[in-house]
Amino acid sequence: MFRNRYVSYNHRQNYIRRPRNTLSIPSHTILNNGRNTEINDQEVYTHENDVSDDTYVEMEPDNDERYGAFNERMGVVSREESSEMMNEVFDNETSSEEFDDDEISSESFDDDETTSEEFDVNETSSEEFNDEEASSGDVSEDKPDEIVDEPLCNEKMPPINGEFAPYFNNITEALMFCWIQKHNIYVVTNIRRFRKHRQRLPLLPIRSRSIHISDKKTSSTSQRIKDMYYLSITDIIWYTLNNPSLFSQMYFGPGQQVERNQELWHGDLWKESPRFGQASIKINGVIYNSGDFIVYRESATRIGRILAIVRSSGILKIKIQRTLVFNELPNNLQSNNRRERTHGREVWLLDQNVENATIITDLQAIVRHITITILYENNTNEYSSIIIREILYKYHGRWKLRNVAYSYQHPSEFAALKDPETNLPVYKLYIDLYYDDFGTFRNVYHTLGGVYIQIGNLPFNKRKQLKNYFVLGFVPFGGKFNEFIEPFIVEMKQLEEGKIMDIQGNQSFVIASLGDVTADLPQGNDLAGVKRHAAAKGCRTCNMTKDSWTSDNVDMLLVSRYHHLTDSQFGEISATQNIVRREEIAAGYELCIQPSILDELKRERHLQSPHDVYHATAGKVLRFLKITIDALSLEGKSSFIIFWRSFDYPRIWQKLPNPISHINSFMMSDCLRLGMMIPFIFNRFLKPQHFKRSELTSFQQRTGISQSDLAVKLWLKCWVLVAKMMKMAFMHSFTDDDYAKLRECLDNERRLLSRAFKDFENLPNLHVSFHLMQHAKNYATLLNTSVETKEMVHRIFKNIVSQTNQKNVNLDLLKRYTTLFALRHLFDGGVDNHFSSSNNALTNLSSHLKRLINDWFITREFFDLDISEDLHEELALAYHDMGYESAIFGNFYQFYEYVCFLVEDNDTIIQYRLHVGEVVTIMAENDDRNFVIVRSIFSHQRNNQHYAFIIVDWFEITNQMKLECPIYKLRIANEHRRIFPISKVDTHSTAHFIHNCNDGCVEGNHDLGNNSYIRNLYFFTAV
Repeated sequence: MFRNRYVSYNHRQNYIRRPRNTLSIPSHTILNNGRNTEINDQEVYTHENDVSDDTYVEMEPDNDERYGAFNERMGVVSREESSEMMNEVFDNETSSEEFDDDEISSESFDDDETTSEEFDVNETSSEEFNDEEASSGDVSEDKPDEIVDEPLCNEKMPPINGEFAPYFNNITEALMFCWIQKHNIYVVTNIRRFRKHRQRLPLLPIRSRSIHISDKKTSSTSQRIKDMYYLSITDIIWYTLNNPSLFSQMYFGPGQQVERNQELWHGDLWKESPRFGQASIKINGVIYNSGDFIVYRESATRIGRILAIVRSSGILKIKIQRTLVFNELPNNLQSNNRRERTHGREVWLLDQNVENATIITDLQAIVRHITITILYENNTNEYSSIIIREILYKYHGRWKLRNVAYSYQHPSEFAALKDPETNLPVYKLYIDLYYDDFGTFRNVYHTLGGVYIQIGNLPFNKRKQLKNYFVLGFVPFGGKFNEFIEPFIVEMKQLEEGKIMDIQGNQSFVIASLGDVTADLPQGNDLAGVKRHAAAKGCRTCNMTKDSWTSDNVDMLLVSRYHHLTDSQFGEISATQNIVRREEIAAGYELCIQPSILDELKRERHLQSPHDVYHATAGKVLRFLKITIDALSLEGKSSFIIFWRSFDYPRIWQKLPNPISHINSFMMSDCLRLGMMIPFIFNRFLKPQHFKRSELTSFQQRTGISQSDLAVKLWLKCWVLVAKMMKMAFMHSFTDDDYAKLRECLDNERRLLSRAFKDFENLPNLHVSFHLMQHAKNYATLLNTSVETKEMVHRIFKNIVSQTNQKNVNLDLLKRYTTLFALRHLFDGGVDNHFSSSNNALTNLSSHLKRLINDWFITREFFDLDISEDLHEELALAYHDMGYESAIFGNFYQFYEYVCFLVEDNDTIIQYRLHVGEVVTIMAENDDRNFVIVRSIFSHQRNNQHYAFIIVDWFEITNQMKLECPIYKLRIANEHRRIFPISKVDTHSTAHFIHNCNDGCVEGNHDLGNNSYIRNLYFFTAV
């Protein structure tokens, strides 16, 4: 559906590689510990042979700054000049800094390194050699995984002295290496000597194993067995925890009860799961576990269930789910049968989604344990005197009871974990796994399956950075995900039980568990073991049939998929011996023949495989955009293009493709951006005559509206609902009221679109609206499980493919990744295990690379203008804001079209660009936030140093609304200051104002007498 228009295919000259030599080394031994195992007897994971932490240096603004000054020093040079410069750097090294020729062996270099003397066109590449070997037999399960790329051992490290030792001789060499790696430049004649510098770094070891290749995707002459390459999840975790800049930002502890939910530990899954939050607590000498039933004091003594142990305002508290006795049930549900069952000591659970179903109480309110059995199946427990069979809930405002089997189990039931009995620090890691295919070439059908992980313990502002996405590897074209992910599963099983690691110089107990699995709609179903959405019940979260996906008359709680019920269905499928009958049973449940390999880990397959709001929303907007454009007449399309071109978009946006002629080239981010603006574009011109008569008539018949002008307003309302839902879905934090608004937006959008447009009936992208509310509460926000930033990782690797020799793309991409990973680890002060210390020179390297103008601006055009005496007084106030009590004023000022300045945001240096005419938020008196429009940007000289200022006009809000957005007016008489230093601009605030055009505005030329503006409440940062 979406195409990447930014990727070009560059032909590169291929060269023949020598067969690589691999070292067969067994993977790290990780002890499988039972819960009662003595922890002190375990082997400590120190990672002696592997070192690194990683980043995507490209695409990150702070990394651009890190190398920016060096690029400026290099200037614009030709390829020959650049080659001479680099050869001079590397060839001028003394003999003590490099190895003798006899010391250099083929094992010490990358697979693709050759010298001019060794180049032989008759040599076969390592890939061809390996493929011929692999095709001759089947995959051997006993064959150990091989390490095909790793750093040099201590004995082979060069004897280099200096502040950058043992990696580089001096700062010039370090900067040169970083520049070449960042831009993937190959202009060094002696490539062998240059590659030796890479192997000095603390690289992540790259491992390989053979997997089967499907003949359904590849040609008949292709090998059926090939090598795949991957990184160890244990290695990644070790390097991440030993990266000081990352480790200091991580959160380890119980779920937090806050007013605004933003982080993963604010969501229900983290709070309730003993694998991420707090598993137990001791009260008056008694241990209470999450998931236990207890007697507690409220207004009276009651029975409840401990849902979670949470931290509220720094104090540990208990979140309890209420239970009800027979007399507390609604009168219409107090049947004689339930009254009789009460004598057998039966109680009822109150559904968590019901108001006042849960309570946060102090530890002192807990009285004692009580034994209660939840009958998920129709059986009894002879050891329990109290049972639960049903749950009280509301459906369309009416009280109902459902079988307790139709509910999600508490995480303590499917992912149990007892707190380890140890005095060591315990770190529980939340692993977010992402899998998606991406095309490696523009005009050739060849895909790779990118498999990435994130550490959910990092805050959101860190997880959204590209450098904090860690690569496991790439599924080869035609390969199977299940075979590729096997090493990950084996390691994760061991990490689920816990492992002692050397973290920040101290022995620590590390537990890692799978938190969520994200993917697009089809592959997400595969990872949950559910047939894809083309099936009759192709939703991985519920059992609704596709002909009722947008219906409003389905009790979702009764048709949802639940892990324990799906387990029973898979058990029924596997117990059947006849393959035909097995397929029939699987088709009846709309399940795959076998469960997903990820089910071997402790997870709830349906709850922890959330739908991605990014794919779902972008696909929905694209479909609505196509429907609207197809419904426009020729006159309507012409008018739409005129107003689309003249619309006042945010200046920081790139130009969008033409939605009429290039609709099929739209990327997902393009769809979201246009969706924010299109209600205001249509509002400026849309009339009945702009629609095709047949399309408008069909719309009127479906909606029951007789007047054409009212039909146009309803069409516009549909776009307003879509934009409003987008804004709500991509909010960075949620309160309880926000959750209620999100549910209302999702329901209103689903009902109106499915009623008004046939193409939206039973659309999978619209059906997921039923489940987004649940995902938002489980993970605090929908952004925590969306994949917009992960899609950008695809683009990074996609752009690198054209710069490789395209012989073994999987390995080449991983080598480039591990190189950048190692550089990032050193920059962040990570310890190289070879030397048990960090390199301070590399840690402080970023300070050498900041731009010379470390405060503000890059100019485009400037001109001279005199400032009045009144503004002189305001300029003095602006200097006062900056801490200068007096200033020497001159009469010469330089005015600019825009200004760029660096801002430090969460330890990251980002570049902020401010244009004349933009609306920004100013921190004015009493720290109040006010919207202003930038009228001028100018610089003024004080003591031979230039300072940047802005001149603004203020907005004031009115009581008018348009398209459910407030209308503001520019103040004619400015009673407030107009000159501020650029430091007063709130760079975290995003606001977009649109001119409220009248008849005097023609094709983007606004009426200067009209000071009315609409604040776009639907504006947000798409990516």
